[in-house]
Amino acid sequence: MEDLEKRHKAIALPCVRVRAGQAGGSGTIIYNAPSEDRGYSIYALTNYHVIEGCIKIENKWSSLLKKYKKVDSFEAVECHLFNYRWGQRAVGGSIIQADIMAYDQEEDLALLKLRGEEKAPSVATLYPRNKERELYVGERVICVGAGLGEKPVQTEGILSQFGIEISRREFWLSSAASIFGNSGGALFLKRSYELIGVPARIAVSMAGFSMDPITHLSYAIPVTRIYDFLDEQKFRFVYDADYTEKGEAELREKLRTEEEEKQK
Repeated sequence: MEDLEKRHKAIALPCVRVRAGQAGGSGTIIYNAPSEDRGYSIYALTNYHVIEGCIKIENKWSSLLKKYKKVDSFEAVECHLFNYRWGQRAVGGSIIQADIMAYDQEEDLALLKLRGEEKAPSVATLYPRNKERELYVGERVICVGAGLGEKPVQTEGILSQFGIEISRREFWLSSAASIFGNSGGALFLKRSYELIGVPARIAVSMAGFSMDPITHLSYAIPVTRIYDFLDEQKFRFVYDADYTEKGEAELREKLRTEEEEKQK
């Protein structure tokens, strides 16, 4: 018999509801460790399209470069964490502001850092890198997210297809029901409760002059792309203990400085 308490801790507690201006979606806590300053550093993964309304690209004058340059500015995002009692019944929660730390429009991924200093209730475990060949069509999966803005909802299905290309990016198809608001949540492997993808799209069917969502066919960004995103954005400490949050922050700043020097 499945250990539902273990399941709840592994896949429900890391799920957060994300509010970004007029938009909303889901997020998943993937990092939680004591901060080098104080309290805890907590990072949540979500989709770019969930938080894009909080990103503004502006042309600003640089007194250093003596020319205008494009600068991105960010509004704070809200992450809703949930409290539970009895048989994992959601009874409210807390709202914590979060900063957009990294984003990639083409990959449709973004990383948020929660401003709270308390330890996160739980952290999702990423499926091991370079182990994707050990996954098979027919594997049982669980989709978790704040569909339609609700508290975390769990739906089950199977991995249905790999290697689906959309806009030159790979997606995995599953039959775990998903709907608007699940974007940015997580697709978990049921046998291990490891995160294998981020729900990002649902299938649609043209019926007359309207587009009807096919909620039992959803596309997820595979974990392979998540690792590549964290590497590219210099947030490798999220999954690799050989890197540190401070060290990666210093590397990002160094790369920015070098890029500005090239543009002089």
